[in-house]
Amino acid sequence: MEDTEELREQYFDLIMDRFEQKTNQKVLDKILFRKTFCVNDFVERYNSYKGNAYGMANTLSQTAFLRPKLKSSKVKNLYFTGQLTVPGPGVPPSLISGKLVSELLTKNN
Repeated sequence: MEDTEELREQYFDLIMDRFEQKTNQKVLDKILFRKTFCVNDFVERYNSYKGNAYGMANTLSQTAFLRPKLKSSKVKNLYFTGQLTVPGPGVPPSLISGKLVSELLTKNN
């Protein structure tokens, strides 16, 4: 995905124009500080794959039991936890996946 300062500026202008039109208020000239954070920033700061901030797509083929498993099928004694595994995204499910993995480790050792 392309991520340039020019493209960021273009989208910012587009969003601000729409915002001002929808709210019937001038806010652009009232902005005191502005910082962008986009694809390249996710790659540089978090080493995220292709700048992905969220992980997998929310498609039917990547939900529920179709998500990546907690235990690796390729590497012995390798377990996964977090939003990209079962049960899914968000803080509560990520915590649940950690609990599930701890139970798997206890059970398998």
